[in-house]
Amino acid sequence: MQTERQDAGRLLVFTATYNERDNVQGLIADIWGAVPQAHILIVDDNSPDGTGALLDEIAAGDQRLIVVHRPGKLGLGTAHQLAMVFAIRKGYDTLVTMDADLSHDPRDIPRLVAKLEHADFVTGSRYMPGGSCDYSGYRIFVSQAANAAARILLRLPLHEFTTSFRAFRVARLADVDFVKMHNSGYSFFMETVYRLHQAGFRLGEVPIHFRDRTAGVSKIPRLEIVRGMRKLMHLASSRFLRRAMARPSPQPAVACISCGSDLVSEFAAEPGKRMLKCLVCGSTQPLSD
Repeated sequence: MQTERQDAGRLLVFTATYNERDNVQGLIADIWGAVPQAHILIVDDNSPDGTGALLDEIAAGDQRLIVVHRPGKLGLGTAHQLAMVFAIRKGYDTLVTMDADLSHDPRDIPRLVAKLEHADFVTGSRYMPGGSCDYSGYRIFVSQAANAAARILLRLPLHEFTTSFRAFRVARLADVDFVKMHNSGYSFFMETVYRLHQAGFRLGEVPIHFRDRTAGVSKIPRLEIVRGMRKLMHLASSRFLRRAMARPSPQPAVACISCGSDLVSEFAAEPGKRMLKCLVCGSTQPLSD
């Protein structure tokens, strides 16, 4: 894994891949077509279709692409948390995250970044006025219902909580309580919005058109819908109970004892017991005081 790159506008665009060989080369080209100065960070969870090998070929010819290989499917949430920690560690100004299946249009990236002039976090929204979504039937019903429930229960001024197409002001990410974001599934995206609001982020959104994937298969398991609703109820109860939020500690700058990566995150294994989880290899270790 190569992580040392020269500055290219301080913009990092991130996506995670698992069996996206048919999509990823076009996605990379479209991202650089929209924001040529950007670095692209891709985390591949050992895709059996050869996505990782293709990414290595592209990275060998262009220093703007950074590829992180993980040993298996460690969760979409931990991949996005890795991107946040990476952006902080490497001193980027702006982080943009998106899906790898071409459902998000890279031409929208400049609009998300421009909105950061007046916000600390911006989400691409399918459901605000001007937004649209190619889903139909059961999928559009579930997606709209989940986002409407989050808007009502969390009382946050957004129409979209579950997409990964987002822009962050990296300097503010140090104010986020990563310890509480120990969430590896798709509900990570909803929880992120809630934690950012708790940390005082100015929230914004821009309308986008969400396209259904044209290659590959959807990877959202039905069980994740149940987990998402459970997480939403937990977050809503936290708001109603007005639980006090402690000031987050800085992300620990230590190396994983298994793979040597410094892309680690603290989490509370149980009350009073702090641990570190490597966001690259997935191993855990005690956090020394």
